[in-house]
Amino acid sequence: MDLVAVAAALDALVVPDADRARSVHALQLVARLRCLVDAVEMRWNRRLEELARLDTSLNPEHVNAEATGRSLRKATDAVRRASRAVTAPVVADAVEDGCLSGEHLDAFVRALHSLTKEQRPRLLELQHELVRVAQRSTVEDFTVRLRAVVRDIEGDDGRSRLERQRRERGVRTWTGKDGMWNLHGRFDPESALGLIEALRRETERLFHGEHPADAPADPLLRQQWFQAQALANLMQGRGTRSSEPEFVIVMDHDTFATGERRPDSRVDCGCELDLPIDALLRLAQRARFTPVILDRDGRVVAQGSRVSSPDELVASLRDPVGLDRGRSRRHADRAQRRALRAMYRHCAIPGCRVPFQKCEIHHLVRWEDGGPTDLHNLLPVCAHHHDRIHADGWLLELAADRSLTIRRQGVIAMATGPPREQWAA
Repeated sequence: MDLVAVAAALDALVVPDADRARSVHALQLVARLRCLVDAVEMRWNRRLEELARLDTSLNPEHVNAEATGRSLRKATDAVRRASRAVTAPVVADAVEDGCLSGEHLDAFVRALHSLTKEQRPRLLELQHELVRVAQRSTVEDFTVRLRAVVRDIEGDDGRSRLERQRRERGVRTWTGKDGMWNLHGRFDPESALGLIEALRRETERLFHGEHPADAPADPLLRQQWFQAQALANLMQGRGTRSSEPEFVIVMDHDTFATGERRPDSRVDCGCELDLPIDALLRLAQRARFTPVILDRDGRVVAQGSRVSSPDELVASLRDPVGLDRGRSRRHADRAQRRALRAMYRHCAIPGCRVPFQKCEIHHLVRWEDGGPTDLHNLLPVCAHHHDRIHADGWLLELAADRSLTIRRQGVIAMATGPPREQWAA
């Protein structure tokens, strides 16, 4: 179906009379239409670039922004997509056919440009295969797959990429037209680990304190507001100094012991950061270790206390720490957060990819209703879904294997399997 046919099919659907199946079909048509519109816009943006070569007074980004009413940054992204599409012709053709979104193309092009010029042909050879993968994947899942492919092509587990990222880190600041001071930073993944955790801990400290009257009411804006305040505190030396920031890296024992990444390795730095195994092992030289045993469902069976040496891991598990706090404390402690971190890479709500570090720990049975701060009653959820749970009255149920069922007004709205499924991608 071409753009006109898809638009006509969508226009023929009557919204007030639509049931669930028809609503889903309509949204599928919307997605197809969006892909085709992405393709049309790419063609016109390429034409603008051709005209700009003939008329130096024409700026494609500004023309796009004026014509579409979008911000200059968004317009620049759209023009850049069009110019870079020629470097990935097979993927671009899939967008032209309405099979892939422009965001899938963006993900591929980012992966392509993360490689050296000598390595890029190897990724381009895989375009047909990766288009098939992209057609059945969300943009997030496709990005994860591309990351693994890039690592294979590099052949050094990302070591050369990390060196390049270190050279490219930087910070710039400017004052916007609204008088607000802006800060934009780029950090290599190794540097980012400590920064992310320091910001998270200070944000959490502020969030659990008194909420000022000028804090936004919207939960997402409120989270950003507290992050801004936390960053200001850290930069001005007003942040908490109770202890050194702790960042958690999840790694399976075999990968740690051999120092080699396998297809079934469980390695996660959080926040979609990707580091070579040897860089992680260097960090481990000054780290403390928490041994965790998971069952086949990815559920924590036992967790030892933190130790200073890998040689102490087995002994630590002989006397596992308790992970239930009952009513003795309201918020999850560090041991419980580590256990949840070992099980979950991101928000537990199906389809949500917000990293664990940006999640809040939710009581399934609310604290106000007598719910205990026990591991079986705790779940990581992002700020958006945490608000939805409370505002819309979602009922969350965990099975023994931690499979999650979400009900709205007694009807199952969403369900997902045990935590191990988060590690399958």
